[in-house]
Amino acid sequence: MTRDPMPPPAAKADEYRTDGTWGEQTITGLVADHALLHPGRPAATDQHRSLDYGGLWRRAREAAAGFTIDGVAAGERVLLHLPNSVAWLECLLGLIEAGAVPVMSTESLRASELIEQARAVGASHLLTPAEVTFSAMREAAVETVRNLDGALQLHEIPIATGPRSAPGVDAQATSSCRAEDPALIQIGGPRCPDVLPVVRRHEDYLCSVELSNAACALTADAVMLIGIPASHNYTMASPGIMGALLAGAHVVFAPDPTPSTCWPLLAAHGCTHTPLVPSLLVPWLEAAGDDPAAVAGLRVIWVGGAPLDLTLAARVEAGLGVRVQEVYGMAEGLVAYSPLDMDRTSVAEHRLVPMSERDEIRIVDPSSGVDAVPDGEGRSRGELLCRGPYTVAGFLGAPEGACGIFDADGWYHSGDIVEHQMPDAGFGKPRLAVLGSCKPQINRGAEKIFPGRVESVLLRHPQVVEAKLIGVDDEVLGHATRAVVTVVPDETGRYPKTLKLRRFLHEAKLAAYYLPDSFEIHKRPADGEGALGATRRIDKEV
Repeated sequence: MTRDPMPPPAAKADEYRTDGTWGEQTITGLVADHALLHPGRPAATDQHRSLDYGGLWRRAREAAAGFTIDGVAAGERVLLHLPNSVAWLECLLGLIEAGAVPVMSTESLRASELIEQARAVGASHLLTPAEVTFSAMREAAVETVRNLDGALQLHEIPIATGPRSAPGVDAQATSSCRAEDPALIQIGGPRCPDVLPVVRRHEDYLCSVELSNAACALTADAVMLIGIPASHNYTMASPGIMGALLAGAHVVFAPDPTPSTCWPLLAAHGCTHTPLVPSLLVPWLEAAGDDPAAVAGLRVIWVGGAPLDLTLAARVEAGLGVRVQEVYGMAEGLVAYSPLDMDRTSVAEHRLVPMSERDEIRIVDPSSGVDAVPDGEGRSRGELLCRGPYTVAGFLGAPEGACGIFDADGWYHSGDIVEHQMPDAGFGKPRLAVLGSCKPQINRGAEKIFPGRVESVLLRHPQVVEAKLIGVDDEVLGHATRAVVTVVPDETGRYPKTLKLRRFLHEAKLAAYYLPDSFEIHKRPADGEGALGATRRIDKEV
C-alpha cells in the first residue's frame, strides 16, 4: 500500500493555480498575516484563557519548535486527539508549521478506532490531554500506543496551558508552509471496513473555506461558538474554525454543545454564529424560552451532519431570532448551503446550492450508473457524483474496501440519493435536496456508523451466531441503532442479555456512539445433542 498522499490530477491542478481558483495562502500563513495586521484582535478563547492573533501566532511558532524538539519531524503524521480548546488550535497550527501532518481524530474515539487510524495513515505520534479529568481520552491513547508496540510516540498536552514552548522563537517570522503541501488529514465517513483518510492540501482546503465564507457572509466581526467536536470537517471548514481564522474573527471553544454549557459563553462573549447538528435544535430552542437574553446576539446557526427538518428550522428562526443556514457536505469535497437570506416562512423546501461554479455534478442511477434523465420540470433523482476544485481525487493508501467510491475519471460517488433541480422561475440557481442514502451507513445524530464494524465485533462473542445493525427512526437522532442478534445458550443454559452484550462491545474499545441504542435478541436453543435448533423467541430490550 502506498503511503504517498493522493495528488490532484496535474492538468486540473495547473488550471486551478493559473486561474486563481487555488491561491498561495496557507493555514498558518493566514494566522501570521492577521498577527501582523491586527495583533490585538481576539482570536481564540476557552474556559482557561484567551489569545489575540499576535498571541496565537506566537504560540503556534512556539508549539512548532517544541514539537520539533520532542521528535516530531516534517512529513510525519500525528493523531490530534484533543478536546475542544485553545490548546487544540495551538497544536493544530504548531504541527502544520513544523511540517507535520495532523490527523483529525475526534475526541469520542477509543483505542479501537485510534489504532485503526494510526495504521491507516502511518502515524508516528499521538497527542492526548495531560489532565486526569480527561481519563477516557488518556486511557484510549495509552492503550493505542501499547497495542502498536512502540510505533507511536505519545505526547501529553496540558489543555489548560497548551503545548510546551521552546525558547528563542521569532514570533514575527512568516509561515514556512507551501500552498501545495499536505495540510491535514480528515477521516472520510465510514462506508467499508477500512479507514478512509482524506488528505487536504492548503490550496484546496482554503479554496473550500473561502467559498464557504462567501456563501455564509462571514466577516471579521463574527464571534463563533464551537461546541460540537472541533476535529469534524464540518466544524473545521463549513465555514467553521478555518473560516473564522480566514476572516480574522474570534473562535470561542465550549467543552460540549449543551445549552447549560453554551449559554454562559454566548452571553459572556457575544457569540454571533455557531454550527450545530439537528438533534441539538430542540434543546437549544427550549433553553431559549428560559433565558432569551443569552442568545440575543446570535445571528446565524448552521445546521449540518444530518437531514434538517424544515418545520423545526422555521421554529428555531422564530424562537431564537436567528437565520438557520442548512449545510450539506463531506470530508472528501462538495459543500452546499441554503441561501442565507432564504425566507423559511414562505419557502418550505431544501435549497442546497453548491458553493462553486466549478463544482461538477452528475446524478446517476445507483444500480446501473447510468445518468438520470431530468423530468419535464428539470428535476433528476439518483446518486450524487461530484468532482471539482476542492473535491479530492482519492483516499490515502487506496484502501481495498474503498474500491468504487472514486472512479477512474475522478468522480466521487457520494452514496447519497438526491434530487437535483435545475434553475427555474422560482429560484435561479441549481440546487440539491438530500432524499436518502444508498451506502452501507447509519447516520445517528450526525455520527456516521458503518454497521459491519459493530456486527463483526458482536460475532466475536461466543454466544452470538448472527448479528445485524439496523437504523430505526428516532425523533431526536433521526436514526437510532438497533442490534438484531441471534444467540445460543452457554454451558449452563443461560442466554446473554442486553447488558452483557453492551459490556462486550464496550470492552472491545468501540467509541460510545457505536454502541447500539437497543437490542433485539433472538434466542436459539440447542437440541439434545448440542446442535442448534430453530429460533423460538424474540426479546426486545433497550
